[in-house]
Amino acid sequence: MHFQWVIVAAALFEAVAAIRCSEIGWSTGRTGDGPAGLDPFDPQGRWEVVRAKDCWVRFQSYRPGQNPIDVRVTKTEFKATPEQVRGTINNYNNEGKTNIMLWLPLATKSFQYAKVVDGNLGEDFEVIEPQSSIDKDRTILSIILPSGKRKLEEVRPASADQGESSINLQRAEAVGITGLKGTISPDDWAYTTIVEAQLVMLSIYQEQEDAYFDRRHPNLRNAWITAEKADPNECVVIDFRDFVDFFLRPRPAAAS
Repeated sequence: MHFQWVIVAAALFEAVAAIRCSEIGWSTGRTGDGPAGLDPFDPQGRWEVVRAKDCWVRFQSYRPGQNPIDVRVTKTEFKATPEQVRGTINNYNNEGKTNIMLWLPLATKSFQYAKVVDGNLGEDFEVIEPQSSIDKDRTILSIILPSGKRKLEEVRPASADQGESSINLQRAEAVGITGLKGTISPDDWAYTTIVEAQLVMLSIYQEQEDAYFDRRHPNLRNAWITAEKADPNECVVIDFRDFVDFFLRPRPAAAS
């Protein structure tokens, strides 16, 4: 009987703990609050909060009329080798259908590469050539959460063969493109759209611009998006507050 009560209690807890992204809001306005007035960074919230920079991401575009869910990555086994990573980087058109999935850190350069923001953000940032195959309006972000990242090994590309150009490998290295090796669980996945990523970057930019001219530190209460987990009744908040210097470097006077 005691065992049965444990099962019932666990089921009730799971039902209470779960929350859909629509209850928090998909992205934020300038105030930082979701549409229901919930604080996305609430440590007592019924959702997980993870730092963007602790995640891996893959950008996958979908065709007009295609269900965006169809391009979500759901695999749990990763078996990349250095040779496969190198081959995929050098095989842009996927000739022979031998390419594997490659991954990026959820960071500034990745957003430049994926057209979330401009590839040239100014003199404070390295210029990144955007990936032409990514559609800036119709792309899904498949995100490996920190719980999954800890289970995976990063697989860098093998060096170029003798006589083989290394330019593509150098570009990939600059952005942080990598292969992965290991096993994760379905619960280590979360998903959002490129449009939501663009909106949060715009919100961050607006607050940074205001703070720059007001000579103060940015208050990045709006630096978040929600991402749907494999179970649509579960949501995770992606925290972008580490992007404090994303567009504008604070003036020296801001520290005073």
